[in-house]
Amino acid sequence: MTYYGGRGPMTNAVLWVEVVVFAVFAGLRLYTRKYILNAIGLDDYLVIIALVRSPNLIVPFKTDKIKVLHILYTAFVTVATAYGLGRLFADVGDPVIYFTAVKYELFSQVAGLMVIGVGKGAVGLFLLRIVRNKFQIWIIWGCLVITAFITLFASVTVIVQCVPVQKSWNPTTPGHCWLEFSNVGYTVGSWFVAADFAFAILPWFVVWDLNMKQKEKFTVACGLSLGIFAGICGIIRTKALAGLNASEYIYDTVPMLIWSATESCVTIMCSSIPVLRPLYVRIKYGKDGKSSSSSGNTSYKMPMYGSNRKWGKFSRSDLESSIEPGDSPYQTTVMKHGPRNSSDENILRGAAGIERTDEISVSYERYGKKI
Repeated sequence: MTYYGGRGPMTNAVLWVEVVVFAVFAGLRLYTRKYILNAIGLDDYLVIIALVRSPNLIVPFKTDKIKVLHILYTAFVTVATAYGLGRLFADVGDPVIYFTAVKYELFSQVAGLMVIGVGKGAVGLFLLRIVRNKFQIWIIWGCLVITAFITLFASVTVIVQCVPVQKSWNPTTPGHCWLEFSNVGYTVGSWFVAADFAFAILPWFVVWDLNMKQKEKFTVACGLSLGIFAGICGIIRTKALAGLNASEYIYDTVPMLIWSATESCVTIMCSSIPVLRPLYVRIKYGKDGKSSSSSGNTSYKMPMYGSNRKWGKFSRSDLESSIEPGDSPYQTTVMKHGPRNSSDENILRGAAGIERTDEISVSYERYGKKI
């Protein structure tokens, strides 16, 4: 007797299509950052973890002995559909099979929560590359810490909400439940939505101080704020959490499962699109990109964010050595960042054709000791 049917086939089709979309965007992002910008960062590694994780070493495009988060989530849901996920209890008939489907669905929720949380982390670290205001940096770090905590808490409690753990998916098992997980689900879902909108709003404060045309500011800010679509998906997913308290658990939670996968997929897509701009320029204009004004020598100067920002160590002698005989006693020296900050320049250039330069005004006396 087959238990596959109902909403199961539709659920599998949607989730596996999103796996392909997720993989395509993750692959293009890694290719762009590694082979075009040569600036792989921690946010890119989180994208790799969200899709593919090696147990030994995280390496782009490594495919042997892989562990998965997004793919693992989809695989658990697929197994659950073989036991009747997407069908009513009366259609399944066998309680043992029914509760087996519930068990695999709970396992899928662990991976689903992790992949959404990791996706938010990738977006936050992406923003840390371009934000310079200390207050905004603290906001991002606060969001990242809270996201990490509630993701881990929810991922654990979804399984151990009852004692013994078997009661979490089989209510007929003797024992008791110490936690109402639906309340945790609503809290986590609401926070994910808040984080999405916070990360979508912050780029406007960064871009609006750039020395560029108003229209270009709007375009760049919109490109960096695509995470608002992930927030919309999160709202729909949070509303779908009502299925957690439904009597027909494996039937009524199908919308939640679909929107969980959609939220994680959209999060990675929206965080990757700005990074893919250099790839678009290369495809459209060739490797040198000379036909594109945004990829040539044009740069928009970004003001220094944070007056106490640490730029690295450069001494008085370093500044003195840059002063040549006959120079004006007052000059402006443009300090372009070295390897420590090359990733910042690359991410800005990759996101919107922007190269950040910082101007340091140095006044000195030709024969005096003060500089």
